[in-house]
Amino acid sequence: RPEFDVTLAYNPASVLVPGQVAWEQGLPDVERDADAGVRTTSRTFGSVLRVGLGASLELQLAGAPHERLSETSADDRLRQQGAGDSRVGLKWALPTTGDLDWALLAQYGLRTGSAGLRPQRHARSLGASVGGETAGGRGFSVFAGYARDDEGAGWQLAPSLDVHAGETVGAYVEAVLGSGAERGVRAGGGLTWQPRGPVQFDVSVLRGFGGEVSDWTGGLGVSVGWR
Repeated sequence: RPEFDVTLAYNPASVLVPGQVAWEQGLPDVERDADAGVRTTSRTFGSVLRVGLGASLELQLAGAPHERLSETSADDRLRQQGAGDSRVGLKWALPTTGDLDWALLAQYGLRTGSAGLRPQRHARSLGASVGGETAGGRGFSVFAGYARDDEGAGWQLAPSLDVHAGETVGAYVEAVLGSGAERGVRAGGGLTWQPRGPVQFDVSVLRGFGGEVSDWTGGLGVSVGWR
């Protein structure tokens, strides 16, 4: 679900139990945008390591071992590739309220990327997630957050709704509304497939409309959990 990045699908209002570890790997995430005659495409192989700490806390270490950025216009073509930025996050599951689950996630950028891909300032974000079920039994979640990075500051509001929740295959639709540096609307959905055990595969796609958001955002990923 969206948390300022295309991420693998998991309950955004839950944390791992103490001692549990999960690895999430994008294969990759892709963003494409065309503006003023310049087409920009980025491919990011993002990774997230999640560790359950206990006391309703979860540590998240995220980064991009490889990132590729290309800008193409009628007169020129620019390509950059290397290691992307990384960040550390702490997630806290708040006490359950009725049938709703709540969580807060704070993240801080570490500026570890290669020259040309490293941001000028340390990115910061703070978000809150709530998850539950509708009267019809469909799972839903809502994420709201604020982030600041090289592009400026902005808010996001991202509701999602499960449209299918089978034993191995799930599907959901979502929208992402943003302001400031995140101004614009994205809408789309994704599929999850859990063939067996703690392994899950994900695919998602979002279409951007207006503002500063990319025209298309999509991703493939796999997540593995173990103790």
